[in-house]
Amino acid sequence: MKNTVEILLLSFEYKLLGQVLVCDVRILSQDASIADFLTALDNFATEHLADCRGCDACCQERAPLIAADVPLLASLLPENPYPAHAVCAAFATLTVEQGVADIILRRDHNSFCNQLNQAGRFCNIWPQRPFVCRSHFCLPRSHRFEQLRSSIVNMGENELTRLLLAEEHAGAAAIASTGLAYMLREEDYPENGQSGRNAYTQIRLRDCVDDALWQELIQ
Repeated sequence: MKNTVEILLLSFEYKLLGQVLVCDVRILSQDASIADFLTALDNFATEHLADCRGCDACCQERAPLIAADVPLLASLLPENPYPAHAVCAAFATLTVEQGVADIILRRDHNSFCNQLNQAGRFCNIWPQRPFVCRSHFCLPRSHRFEQLRSSIVNMGENELTRLLLAEEHAGAAAIASTGLAYMLREEDYPENGQSGRNAYTQIRLRDCVDDALWQELIQ
């Protein structure tokens, strides 16, 4: 099968740090999806990186959820007509500040992810872990790699917020005490390039970024 996303290991020269190995990305197809990106990352990790089992360094970092994470996480829960609400209630912390929602994996009082098995230092939901976890390496990343990842996360978190608002209107019990509809303006969360697609395979990378970044990614 022809590769649609290429993950590269490049060497950059920095004035203060000298030669540094950096993870970079190049898109080879207009139809490359988030799933293709994740597959390329998995292959890169297998070839270049050590197994991270037993290391929990990234499990204290902020981990936003995106709408495309919902089906996998929902598969760990009883069937629910409002999957976005069920997933957020089970796994996430939702905050709203100045009309902006933030939905992240819940953490304990020591700031460790609740899904971390601290005794064994491994992820309890590894096969269903969210995009932000799947796309993280303990390796410096190029600017365009970071921009692609950030664009996917920001758009996906907005789409998850839109889904929560829609489910609330359809009858889901409010996650927040007053309900999201009272704290957010629906017009601030319109449909975007990830709307109506509930799997990584269905979301084109092209639809997650602006034209300028896309031109960088396909060079």
